[in-house]
Amino acid sequence: MLIEINIDGLVGPTHHFGGLGVGNVASLEHQNQVSRPQQAALEGLQKAWLIASLGIPQFVFLPPLRPRLGFLSEIGFLGSVQEQLAAACADAPRGLSAAFSSAFMWMANAATVTPSSDSADGRMHCTLANLISSWHRASEAAERAPQLESLLSGIENKQIHHPLPSILPLRDEGAANHMRLCNRSGRIGFNVFVYGGDDDGVASQPPNRFLPRHTRAASQAIAKLHQLPTERTFFLQQHPLAIDAGVFHNDVIATSCDHLLLHHEYAFFQGESEL
Repeated sequence: MLIEINIDGLVGPTHHFGGLGVGNVASLEHQNQVSRPQQAALEGLQKAWLIASLGIPQFVFLPPLRPRLGFLSEIGFLGSVQEQLAAACADAPRGLSAAFSSAFMWMANAATVTPSSDSADGRMHCTLANLISSWHRASEAAERAPQLESLLSGIENKQIHHPLPSILPLRDEGAANHMRLCNRSGRIGFNVFVYGGDDDGVASQPPNRFLPRHTRAASQAIAKLHQLPTERTFFLQQHPLAIDAGVFHNDVIATSCDHLLLHHEYAFFQGESEL
């Protein structure tokens, strides 16, 4: 029996507008504006309650600990907590912002998951995203891994993979760039991976304004790790015009549910020839 669940991340008390999101125009435009963490958390819970009321199993993950003092130590700020924070504020304000970031609320970036019915080995596969494109998100995999492992502990037939190696050609943004289409039984799935960049030069038209957060090589690696059949696995390039307009993830411009695919006309580059 296949059951689709929804996971939300609760907004943390250090939520603020840091403007650290690569290619995220809304993030950049709201940088340094006043934030309201409590209101944001309550809105998130209201949304989760709505999903649950529709009969969809809903889970909420608690915020990881902030500030990330270990991160500050790794980039050279040592001493007491007060000394760390004061030095980072003076010398690396973006690093300080990253240490307080509450961007972990966006659970679509936590991992890529495919059900056991799709994989050649008959196991459910989950690959944590490395999120190396941004200052504030690259450590989230280590923070979310125990929560995902606990949530999935009752599933015996599974494999949870470590994040892909933390190198620029394998930058991975998780399920925000993955869609699954299926028939009414839910057991025959088509996996669609959407990439913004191709560091091997295969992409015929790269974006000019923003760095693509997710690469084709990352998607291909995940498809191999999850043992997905090539005949039901597709790799689409996100349209460079969309990325340059501030569409930093595919889920901003396209989404799927069962056999339904909704997308903007500029979601994919030459998508008609691929699907």
